[in-house]
Order: sequence, then C-alpha cells, then structure tokens
Amino acid sequence: MRWRTATLLAVLVFSTCAPADAANQNGRRHSWWQSDEVKTHVGLTDDQSAKLDRIYKRALPKLRESMRRLNAEQHTLSRLVADMSIEEIDVTRQVDRVEAVRSELSKTRLLMVFRMYRVLDPDQRDALDQWRNRNSSRQRSNDQRSRNR
Repeated sequence: MRWRTATLLAVLVFSTCAPADAANQNGRRHSWWQSDEVKTHVGLTDDQSAKLDRIYKRALPKLRESMRRLNAEQHTLSRLVADMSIEEIDVTRQVDRVEAVRSELSKTRLLMVFRMYRVLDPDQRDALDQWRNRNSSRQRSNDQRSRNR
C-alpha cells in the first residue's frame, strides 16, 4: 500500500499543477477536483472539492512567483552559458540559483499535493489513482496516434 501512496502522490505532484504560469495553455486550471467525471468516480463531496480548491488557491501565488523566478534564473543561466568570456565559477553559481528556485517550486507543489491528499479518504485515493492511470493510458494512446499521422 505504501508504494501506491507514493505513486499517487508523485502523479498528483506532476499532474495537479503544471508550471503555475502556464497552468494550462487553454487558460483553464488543472482542477481535477472540480471535474464532474472525477467527482463521480472518486466520490468527492462538494465540501471536499471546495477544500481542495482552497488549498490550491492558497498555494497558487507562491507557485506563480517561484515559476517566475525560475524562468528569470534560467534565462540568466542561458545568457551566461552563451558568453564564452564568462568564468566557470559564475556559471556554477547561477546553476546553484536555478536549482535552489526549482527545489523551492517542487517543495511548494509537493506540500500542496500532500495537503490535498489528506482531504481524501483511502478509498477515494485509490479511486483517484485508478482514474489517473486510466487517463494516462488514454493520453499515451492519443499521443501515439498523433505521432503516427
């Protein structure tokens, strides 16, 4: 059961929140907890859905700020790498800054997902895991068909 918990947590970390600024290219957030399909499959109550939404909204400003900082630090790193007159130590320091911000972003996401995870009971977590696996399989099939065209 522990590996299932870890797997679900990992899946949620990466799927709950794509990079915060690009929450979705279509302008929609990745709010699985508001999807009628997920609510039905998982058995989410309106109260649980509202709690999950509050957790997400509380984390969103920090996620966006961390993403903005990460983009800025990565841009700086790209400029440094392109500058052949720069010292290696300067690139190393910038890599450290990029990784520190990336770590902060990851930590914020993981804590948000952990808080969300605690809103669900064990059966709901299992049902969500099943739904995610089914959707991942479906997405891989769609991606494969798109590549074969």
